[in-house]
Amino acid sequence: MIKDVDILNKETIKTDLALIRSCLKLINASISYSKSHGEDFSASENEELHMLVSKIDRSLNKIKGHIQYETNN
Repeated sequence: MIKDVDILNKETIKTDLALIRSCLKLINASISYSKSHGEDFSASENEELHMLVSKIDRSLNKIKGHIQYETNN
């Protein structure tokens, strides 16, 4: 018998958000490194990248709305 996993509990959500934060830190470090070596991250050169960032930003704003996020945290 397979034990049900509760993917909707607060602890799991905290873990998922911590993983997302770690991924974002790694992405930011990669971008910083690439920029220091001459990579261009302007919107005109990276439309798809900028669209993905915009979608992530909208998703984070939805999460903030659902958890009644306060800016003083």
